[in-house]
This record gives sequence, C-alpha cells and structure tokens, in this order.
Amino acid sequence: MNNDMEMQIELEKKFLIEYPKLDFIMEKYSAKKYEIEQIYLLSKEGSRRIRKRKSDDKTAYIETIKIRINGSKCYEYEREISEEEYECFKADADPNCSPIIKDRYVFNYKGKALELDVYPFWKDKAVLEIELKSEEDPYFIPDEIKVLKDVSDDKKYKNAALARALKSNKQ
Repeated sequence: MNNDMEMQIELEKKFLIEYPKLDFIMEKYSAKKYEIEQIYLLSKEGSRRIRKRKSDDKTAYIETIKIRINGSKCYEYEREISEEEYECFKADADPNCSPIIKDRYVFNYKGKALELDVYPFWKDKAVLEIELKSEEDPYFIPDEIKVLKDVSDDKKYKNAALARALKSNKQ
C-alpha cells in the first residue's frame, strides 16, 4: 500500500431505489452530476480500484483500496493520482471485471450528502448511498425517492460485484 494514502473508515447505507426523476432531483436539490469510470485492479489486499471522475470542465483521478469490515463498513485508503498514473494502472485491471461507468448525482438532504448512482445497464433502478459518521447516525431519504430495499449488506450490489457480473454477462 502506498504510504501517501489517507485512511478513513467508511460507513454507509446503500439502497436500491426506483429509477429517479433526475431532472427533478437536479433542480429541487441542486445536485451536482459526475461522470465516473471505475476500474477494478488485481489486488492481494481488499478491493483496489482507480476512478476517473468528470464534472463540468474538471477531471480527477483517484486510487482507492477498501478493506471490508462488514457489509456497510470498511477501511478506505484513498489518494489523488495523475492522469498518467491512471493510464499506467489500467495495465493492472482485473481481467474478471468490466469497467463500471455511471453517473453520480450528489446533493445534500437534511445535513447529509446523498450520492445517487445511475448505471447505463439499469433502466428501472438505481442506487442511493448515504455516508454516516456512526452506526447510530440518523439519516433521511427524500419522499420523491422510492426505496426498493436496503442493500447495505448485500454483496451483489457492491460496485466490484457489479463489475464482475458485467464481465461474466459479456462472455
């Protein structure tokens, strides 16, 4: 693991939701849209990925290692990388995973940042994530967002599992 990576504990609730009215979310909550490409890398420790995140005219490149504690909690090591590093890391892409392409809408609701992920392979559902400070930290979901189920502890809705499923569906 790279020494300049910042470690934090990530605790989040994750929900499978009905496909949202994106224009409404953008307007009512002033959501910011990010276009994300996420590539999973071969790793001996936890889940390792690189991400390209574009918004407006800005592009950021990030390397992340996640070591799962339980379904909704993990150690997360993260650092910003250069575009050149991003391109080099692609050589370590896990051959069992497809890149994940998604649009992320980030907005605040009752004191929490909500992240709504829309994937091109789903037309009827999306994922909503809410990062928490503790397991007792209260959170709220806007009435306009219809929760289908809590998938915080469901491994098949983790992005790494989606990347593997996409790859196996292509073969």
